[in-house]
Amino acid sequence: MKRILLFFFALTMILGWTSCGNNDDYMVFVGTWGVDQIDYYNIDFYGQPIESTRETYHFTPGDPDRGIDLIFRADRTGEMRDRSRDTIGVMVYDEDNNPVDTVYVIKPDTTIVTKYTYSYHDDDALLYMNMESLRRFYRRKMVNDVAQDDLVEVERRYTYKMHVELLTDESFIYENEYDVDYVEKARLIRLSNEAPDGKAMRSSKPVCIPNKPGSMFGDY
Repeated sequence: MKRILLFFFALTMILGWTSCGNNDDYMVFVGTWGVDQIDYYNIDFYGQPIESTRETYHFTPGDPDRGIDLIFRADRTGEMRDRSRDTIGVMVYDEDNNPVDTVYVIKPDTTIVTKYTYSYHDDDALLYMNMESLRRFYRRKMVNDVAQDDLVEVERRYTYKMHVELLTDESFIYENEYDVDYVEKARLIRLSNEAPDGKAMRSSKPVCIPNKPGSMFGDY
C-alpha cells in the first residue's frame, strides 16, 4: 500500500513539473507590435464604458518617427519604444512633497525606452507586464530666498494586469483598469515576428496623450 501511495505521489509531481514546463502560451506575443489606437474612459457600476468620458488617440503602427512599439522576446523580456513624444512634463515638488509646478522639457526625436518582463495565461486571457522605468522630477528648495530646482531620478517598477480582449496573429486588443473605474484600452498591430527591421513608413503627426498615472502609455 505504501509503495502504491509513493508511486501516485511521484506521478503527480512529474505531471506537475511537465505541465509547468510546457506553459508556452506567451510565445504568441513574441515579435514586434505597433500601437494603432489607445482609448481612455471611465466605466460604470456594471463595467460598461461611459462614452462621454472616452478619449481616443490614433497612431501609425511602425511609424519610425512618431510610433510606439512593444517588443516581446522569447525569453519573456521586452522593451517599449515610444517615439511619439517631443514634450515631456516633469513635475516640480516643494520640500513638503507638494506638487507646485510642471516643467515641460522639449526633446525632439527622442525615443523613450522602457524595459519589462511579461507572462501570459491563455486560460484567463491575462497578460502581465512588469515594467522598470526611470521617473524624473524636480525637488524645489529655497537657497538664500531663491527657489532652486534639483533634478531627482527614481527607478520605479509597475505591474500591469491586462485582459486580452482579442488576440490573433495580426493584432491584439487589451484592457487595463489602471485605477478604480479608469480604463486604458489599446489595439496593437503585429509588425514583425522578429526585432524591428527599420523599414520606412509614412510619418504621422505627434500625438499628445495627457498624463494618466498608472496607465501603461500615459504615465509620463
